[in-house]
Amino acid sequence: MSEKACTVCHLITTGNICPRCKTPTLSDDFSGMVIIFDPQGSAIAKAMNIKEKGRYALKVR
Repeated sequence: MSEKACTVCHLITTGNICPRCKTPTLSDDFSGMVIIFDPQGSAIAKAMNIKEKGRYALKVR
């Protein structure tokens, strides 16, 4: 299975619909990845406006 990133929230998933924001607009053209374990204590999560833990793409095209 190939991984895709949501164009809205940048969550990386293997499905056809984003499990977080329920949008079907996913792209397999993304670069960079950040794994968020503690969204409340992470400066990166705050900068990216991430509220839930998970794997996120830095740039989605």
